[in-house]
This record gives sequence, structure tokens and C-alpha cells, in this order.
Amino acid sequence: MNTTTTTNILFDQVNLSSLISIVNIYQNKRNDDNHDNQKRSLFTNHFGLPLSIASFENRVIGYAFVKFNNEGETEINSYWEKDFYSIEAEHDLKFHAQKTFNSMFNDPETRTIKIKNATDRLSNWLNSCN
Repeated sequence: MNTTTTTNILFDQVNLSSLISIVNIYQNKRNDDNHDNQKRSLFTNHFGLPLSIASFENRVIGYAFVKFNNEGETEINSYWEKDFYSIEAEHDLKFHAQKTFNSMFNDPETRTIKIKNATDRLSNWLNSCN
């Protein structure tokens, strides 16, 4: 297990049991940003591909994900529960996510298509389950 710690916050890779917390954080963030209840269950490319989680006392409090920006380049972003966000924790989570990203998508020639496929499959699965 590839876990690091920053002031009682643990950083780890995403697993199936953490996915429900990731979905909840994402939906809360979208609801705060959009106030659009009809689109609350849709998972799109904005959801990205979750790579790492931040947890505190066995509770997922944030996650980092990779997505494509407007220029078509990958970028790592994060969403947090409001009470737990700090610049230091965000930096550490994104660092952990970057390491995960580099190990999962180490071939630059196939990276883009693999990320798109994984993101599409996860989004489609979540949309069908939700």
C-alpha cells in the first residue's frame, strides 16, 4: 500500500470502497457550483478519473483526479469537503496523485487514449448506477 501522512491526513490510492465518498464530494461540489438539481447525477469529463484520496479518521475528505483541460492536456485537480481543505493538504494530495498517475499511465504514446477510455468507462458506469 502506497500511503503517506500529513498532519493526521492519510493519502492513498482510490479503491472501490472509497468511490461512494468520492461521488458524494463531487456531487456536493457540483451542487455548490451550479445549483442545478436536474444535472446532479450526471458524471461527465468534469468528473475526471480519480487517482488519490485524502482521509481523516477513516473518512474520505478529499480526492484528486486527472482530467483534460481546454487545451487537451492532462491536469490534476482536487475536490475537498469544505472543513478539511488546506493548501498544504491539497499540495500533498496532488503530489500523491501525480505519482499514481505516472505509474498508471507511464507510456506517453498511449496515455491519452487510456485516460479517455478509463474516464468514459467510469463515468458511464456511475451514470448507469446512479
